[in-house]
Amino acid sequence: MKRTSIHCFFLILFTFSVSILNAQSAVLASGTNASGSNGSVSYSVGQTAYLYKGANSQVLEGVQQAYEITTLSASETVSKQEGILLYPNPVRDYLYIDFTSSPFKGSEYQLFDAQGKLIKKDRISQSKSELDLSSLPSSVYIIRINQNGENLKTFKVIKK
Repeated sequence: MKRTSIHCFFLILFTFSVSILNAQSAVLASGTNASGSNGSVSYSVGQTAYLYKGANSQVLEGVQQAYEITTLSASETVSKQEGILLYPNPVRDYLYIDFTSSPFKGSEYQLFDAQGKLIKKDRISQSKSELDLSSLPSSVYIIRINQNGENLKTFKVIKK
């Protein structure tokens, strides 16, 4: 009798916990399986919708967002300076800044990570300068070239 009541208790507990769960379903626009010599993958394109059964037997639908979208900059700046080259991009170890047709005196660079945190800052001493990025992890970086406190040009750099 004691064993039966314990089983009934767990059965009721399980039934109660299942009844309060929210059901998820996928409203898909497309999807398929893709395979190649290195393996296979299944994918779908669309939005995930959820159903919630609330008080008074109401059924509500909504869309779940799986990630947050963050904007780094709201406006695009137009560069006045066309005589500055930055190469190679994407870069592995060394990045070159080349002042081809503009003076480099009084220039400096600032290197920011994708979150906007200042990583490196230094003066540019030659018209063709070399930056060592070998110690940085693979990511997207932003380099801003300043001259006498004024922003000349900003580059997006991909580090492999």
